[in-house]
Formats: sequence, structure tokens, C-alpha cells
Amino acid sequence: MSTVSESAVPHEPHQPGATPLWCARCGTDRHLIIESIQARSPRSSQQLAVFYTCTSCGFSYSHAATVQQAGAILNRRGIQDGLLEFGSHYFHCSEPLREVKTALRSFRAPPTGVPRSRSSPRKPGSTPRS
Repeated sequence: MSTVSESAVPHEPHQPGATPLWCARCGTDRHLIIESIQARSPRSSQQLAVFYTCTSCGFSYSHAATVQQAGAILNRRGIQDGLLEFGSHYFHCSEPLREVKTALRSFRAPPTGVPRSRSSPRKPGSTPRS
């Protein structure tokens, strides 16, 4: 999710032929994430088919947009420099990131005076067998 203020105003005259990437419910493009981009058929060098979602209200949109419009959303500063969020996928240095399982482990030494194993408990003051 972007923390950058709005990059576009709907229906601006400098965006001919392309509907702005904009959430009509929220009245902003601030919370948009692009889910997918596809080339249009027939191919157009200026427009793409873009599917995007507003993370604030959950509403989704799909329509033609310019390369510049899609780039403006994708190039926003995210949580960390160098990290690109594309839908539910993340990329760093052009490499897709993947989830890894983590675990919390605790290591501690047994308290002194407590037997080391339950199979052969030692009495206090006795010596171990060799």
C-alpha cells in the first residue's frame, strides 16, 4: 500500500484516451495496487489492460491505461526502497520474493542439581558409573 499522496486527478485533460487509475468509491488513487497488466489486443504501444484493487475499500477495476499511468502506481515509494509490490507478489532486485517458514526456538541449560536424563537418575553425592 502506498503512502504517497494522489498522483492523478480523474479526467485530467493531459491523459487523452485512457481512463485514470482511480478508485471511484474512495475518490483517490492513494491505496491502489496493480494486480495484473496485459498487452491489449490488437497491440497498442501506448495502452495496456490493467486490473487493480483499492486496498482501502476492496473494490476492483479493470480497464485500459497508459504505460505511464501504470508506472506511476508501480513506482511509488513503498515500505522499503528497492522493493516492488505487484499484486500479492513482491520483488527485490528483479527477483521474486517467496515466503519461508520460521520458528521460534528456545535453548537453555538445565538447572544445576537436576539429573540429565530420567532413565538413570543420580542421587546427590553419588558418582557416575564408567
